[in-house]
Amino acid sequence: MRFVSRWGRYAVQVRPERTEPLATGEIRVLQTPVYARFKPEGLQPLERELALARWSFNGLYQEQDEVTIVPPDYRIGVFDSVQAQLDEGWSELEREEVERTLLDLSERFDDCIAIPRTMVPPPWPRYDDFQGTTETLMERLVEDGHSLEAVLTYERATQNRVAVVEALEALIADPDALLELQPEPDAEEILG
Repeated sequence: MRFVSRWGRYAVQVRPERTEPLATGEIRVLQTPVYARFKPEGLQPLERELALARWSFNGLYQEQDEVTIVPPDYRIGVFDSVQAQLDEGWSELEREEVERTLLDLSERFDDCIAIPRTMVPPPWPRYDDFQGTTETLMERLVEDGHSLEAVLTYERATQNRVAVVEALEALIADPDALLELQPEPDAEEILG
C-alpha cells in the first residue's frame, strides 16, 4: 500500500523500542522499533495530482530564469509498505501494523494520504461467482472476446486461483490453443 505525505522526509513511529537494563551494564532489547519513513522520491503522476489537490505548497523555488517555478515534488514524501517490508525485513504482521497505523493517521489528521488502489474491472459483473470448471471459464472468455491479459491481471489481484492463472498463462503463451477453444462457425444451411 502506498501513502504520500506533505513533507518529504516525514516519519511515523509505529512501534517504540522497549529495552531492559541488566546488572552487567548491558541493555537487552525486548521490542524492536518500527518506523514508517517517507522519502521524497518515486512519486507517481496520480500521487502527485492527489497531493497538489490536497495541500498547498507555499514558497516555491524558481528556476534561474526567475519565472519558471520548480515543481514541489521534492517536498512530497512517498511511502510504499511492500518496498519498506523488503528493505527493513519486516514480517507480514509488521507490514500490516504499519499500514493500519498510517491508515488511521490519514483518517484523523492531514499529514498523509492513503493512495487508492486502481484495479482492472472484472470481465463481467458476476465473474467471481462463476461456478463452472476452468476449461468452461476459458471457453467463455475466448467466446466473448475478453482480453486474456486483463483477465489474468484481475485474477491475480483478486482470487488468484492457481488453476485459472496457469490456464490463462498457457492460453496467452500458446495462440494455437486459443484457436482450438474458439467456436466453429455454423455451416450455412441451403434452403431450396
